[in-house]
Amino acid sequence: MNTPAKTKRNTLILTSAILVLSWAVMYQFLEYKLKESINEQFQRVAKSTEALFEINMKNDKIEFEYKLDDIVASEGLAKAIANRDYAQINSIVSPQYKRLKLAKKAVNILTFRSVDGVTLFRAHKPEYFGDTLNEKRTLITDTNTLHRSFGGFEVGKFEMTYRITKPIFYNQEYVGNVELGISPTEFLKDLNSIFKAEMGIIIDKSLLEIMMDKSTTAIDERYILINNAQNIKKYFLQNDKNSSKLYRVDMNISLENHLSQKLGYLVVGLDISDIVKKDEEFIYTLFFMVVIMMFASGAVLHQGFNKMLNYFSRQVYTDHLTGLLNRHSLNDALYSKDTKLLILSNIKEFSLINELYGVDVGNEVLIQVADAFRHFGDEHGFDTYRVSSDEYVLLKKESNFDEKKYFKLVEELQSKINSLKILIVGMDDVLGIEIYSGMALDHEHSLEDAQMALKKAKKQFVNYMIYSQHVDTKEHSQKVISVKRTIRHALEHKNVIPFFQPITDREGKIVKYEALVRIVEFDGGEKKILYPNEFLEISMNSGLYIKIAKEMLELSLDFFAKREEKVSVNFLPNDFFNASIMETLINKIEKFDSPQRIVVEVTEQEGVENFERLMKVVKKLRAIAIDDFGSGYANYVQVLEIKPDYLKIDGSLIQNILTDENSKILVKSIVRFAQELNIITVAEYVENEDIFNLLKEYGVEEFQGYYFGRPMDLIGTQAEIK
Repeated sequence: MNTPAKTKRNTLILTSAILVLSWAVMYQFLEYKLKESINEQFQRVAKSTEALFEINMKNDKIEFEYKLDDIVASEGLAKAIANRDYAQINSIVSPQYKRLKLAKKAVNILTFRSVDGVTLFRAHKPEYFGDTLNEKRTLITDTNTLHRSFGGFEVGKFEMTYRITKPIFYNQEYVGNVELGISPTEFLKDLNSIFKAEMGIIIDKSLLEIMMDKSTTAIDERYILINNAQNIKKYFLQNDKNSSKLYRVDMNISLENHLSQKLGYLVVGLDISDIVKKDEEFIYTLFFMVVIMMFASGAVLHQGFNKMLNYFSRQVYTDHLTGLLNRHSLNDALYSKDTKLLILSNIKEFSLINELYGVDVGNEVLIQVADAFRHFGDEHGFDTYRVSSDEYVLLKKESNFDEKKYFKLVEELQSKINSLKILIVGMDDVLGIEIYSGMALDHEHSLEDAQMALKKAKKQFVNYMIYSQHVDTKEHSQKVISVKRTIRHALEHKNVIPFFQPITDREGKIVKYEALVRIVEFDGGEKKILYPNEFLEISMNSGLYIKIAKEMLELSLDFFAKREEKVSVNFLPNDFFNASIMETLINKIEKFDSPQRIVVEVTEQEGVENFERLMKVVKKLRAIAIDDFGSGYANYVQVLEIKPDYLKIDGSLIQNILTDENSKILVKSIVRFAQELNIITVAEYVENEDIFNLLKEYGVEEFQGYYFGRPMDLIGTQAEIK
């Protein structure tokens, strides 16, 4: 049972659990939002950097193309290219290259080539002239092929550059081209200072032949980093990525050549430690403020939970009508390890009070009886419970059980409750009641033991009884459960089978068989036959009887549909009111070439629900037999109404017919009665020749008993023969 202290402790635990869970969820959410915020800020910087990089590259490309156009348009240059006049090319180009280099330090390459791709002049390496320049290049060769300008990133032997090429014409004839090479750093200008980010370019090593320039660093097995950006290099070289969590890298811009092939990536590296620090300060301040607020609300929540749990505890563990503790509370108390004494009592014939005076009066009786039990319990140290409509329980811890003491205590309880004078407002009657009581001691099954003692007390018409082995009905209950299990197993495994006992005429010739239900059980590997008295009543009480009846009909009638003899199948009167059983019977009758070979044997039974309805059903059937006629409650009037084809004389009369004069008189009377109505009489339990001869003398026409044959499993025997 939940005590106030226990309930308070439970509410404190619940409140604390909710607070801790809320803090954990909130902290996880804030951590998630912190990471999301940092990522968003980094992405904004990265996207802005990418956008500005693309703008720089576009504008610079246009500017360099204009400057290259000016150089190509220099007087005499096209002619010098056509004539491969190295000196003239040098004199024209060198001054312009120097001016260009002073204005744009990022310009690294200015190369003129002939129509067949031979280098004529290289401004960045002016010491190479004459024959040493007669070498072929394999970079942007499309200018020679298509005679038009191209631009894009290229990877040479020494570095990566952005190349712009222009065709050169002399007298409207293509004579060669010029190539301007620009360091990628030109496009990164101002980005570092604007965004406080580090820029770099990564090239795939597979594209390189040789690159040993000081401005490059191998950062892993695949990439080389240009510009030697220190933080970017550390990021890629770091084995433990978690230690680099305050440094982020973006590689969304690819660097392509003039054929749109990817050669590398622009790398944007950003130290986000300042961003993280500011965001964390904000998040942790917010979390601290929320925790303080939740502490305050938690106190309010705890009080609310305390009241709510107290309310629900009362609802769950208290009987609403009487205010006593209820069955749930008793279950909790019984499962404790303490030794307990339990007294169970119920009001004699309480249902009559409800019927005579109504439910409201009945409730008032229950309330006043509950008050009497409560006062008695308080006086003797018991907890008091109401466990069902009119049942009350007294329970206390008890380590030393004195049987005499508690006999006296139960008698005192009986006296107090039985002496109650219950006054009902608005009624002149004063109601008196009596109770039965059962007592049990010691374990968690005390309630069940007390119920058995109470049941025994009612059966023996005594006011109270203490549980002991002789009042224990568990053995019977276990037997019932075992038989139910056996029946279900037999139905599932087709072990409900008909045994057939022969019925003969006066010459001893078999004229039909009666189908008798049996269950075959295999106990420890040995075959065991169960008879109807062992399972039929239990099957009726457990809803299994209909399945047994249908199984018997199907097996019996299917077997005799192929034979010549008649077959007699047993029915209880109420079976005719069951649609499922009747449907099975009708379906099986249709398979017989001669339905008259089926005898429906109705066991004479008291308490037929609707005799008129029974009459309507049996009149539709071909052959009717009344079984156990003369067993002590025979109704001759009903026999006259049914007019059966057969009347089976009860075996209890036949067994004693040789020695009991009353049995002789009654059997003679039944036979004469049947003969007058042209009803064939059948005698059961014909055990020997003397009984057989005497019954023939009385006029009995058919006979059944061990003298002619025991019930046999004809279906199984026939299967074995086959």
